[in-house]
Amino acid sequence: MNIINHEFSAAEYTSRKEKTLALAHQLGCESVFTFGENKNGVGITWLTGWGTTRLAYHFLSKDESILWILFHNHLPAAQRSIKNVDIRDFSLEDIEKIVSKFKGKKIATFGVVSKDIRNIAQNKGVELISLDVEHNNLRSIKSDEEIEALTKGAYATDCGANAIIEMCQNETNDWELLAGARSSYTRLGARDHICYLCVSNMTTPDRDVPAQYPEGRAVAKGSVVTFEISASVAAEYPGQLLRSIAVGEPTPLFKELHAVADQALSNMRKILKAGINAMDLVAASSVIEEAGFTTTDDLFHGLGAGYLPPIGTSSSRVPVHKPNIELKPGMAIVLQPNVTSKDHLAGVQTGEMVIVTKDGFKDIHNVRPGFIVV
Repeated sequence: MNIINHEFSAAEYTSRKEKTLALAHQLGCESVFTFGENKNGVGITWLTGWGTTRLAYHFLSKDESILWILFHNHLPAAQRSIKNVDIRDFSLEDIEKIVSKFKGKKIATFGVVSKDIRNIAQNKGVELISLDVEHNNLRSIKSDEEIEALTKGAYATDCGANAIIEMCQNETNDWELLAGARSSYTRLGARDHICYLCVSNMTTPDRDVPAQYPEGRAVAKGSVVTFEISASVAAEYPGQLLRSIAVGEPTPLFKELHAVADQALSNMRKILKAGINAMDLVAASSVIEEAGFTTTDDLFHGLGAGYLPPIGTSSSRVPVHKPNIELKPGMAIVLQPNVTSKDHLAGVQTGEMVIVTKDGFKDIHNVRPGFIVV
């Protein structure tokens, strides 16, 4: 699969802008300001294709699409990759002129509104109205082009996962696992989203979920390695896959943890389709509590152009999320029953992203399922 060159079409971005303005109009707004900073700002990426580097603001109206980017040396890359957007150096004076046109009116906002924009709006008599909740629901349903991007991201993610599995067969550490995963998909033209790793001992476990950063933990016989990995070929469109690897024969505790996780995952997969309520997936995971275990991470969540609804947790997880949401075709959902001991000293990972369809779902990952023993 050629995943090096991936671009969304002009028609896709036009559709996104039209849908965003339609949401704004429902809130009594004619325009939208979107905000992002330091790789956070999915709204800017969704509307323009710019994977936010430093500070960036975007203004959208029927006739204008303007993107302000901090640091002049970031503009050349944006100008090469972004189409049909007026790209400018960051300028609060320029932005103030735009806001001044809406005195006595409302402007919709998307993302974390900066203090300077709040001050400018207040001084100009402009009311800011958040459309974040409505936009999260909009982005939870993927277009055909978005599903294609996620599928390619899943392929890249699988390459990283398989590299981790292969490296666990030799003496290594979590830094080297991270380097191996990143190298495998970077050479294909993919980029990082997340790569979380946990290395523990199955006889004397001391942690239940993967860490966000390597800790220099060595892999040896008797280790359990769990991971959650995501790579993408388009900013904010990753796959996501979770697995557990036993180096040597699993201990009884870890066999039981993973057997329960497998059952919970199977139960959710059996009922997953458009039309069910997300809480049905929570109910399907009850085997976790019935076995005397719990979870630490979410049980499932939407992904792709943000961390999206539905977000659900098993019934014993605190804080708990109870998403009373009907699943719809085109939702990209990560099923991830991360079963852990109640003392949170031992845990396993399993699951992956799927695409919800009318009659069920589509798998987009292709890494062997179950507890992997090397």
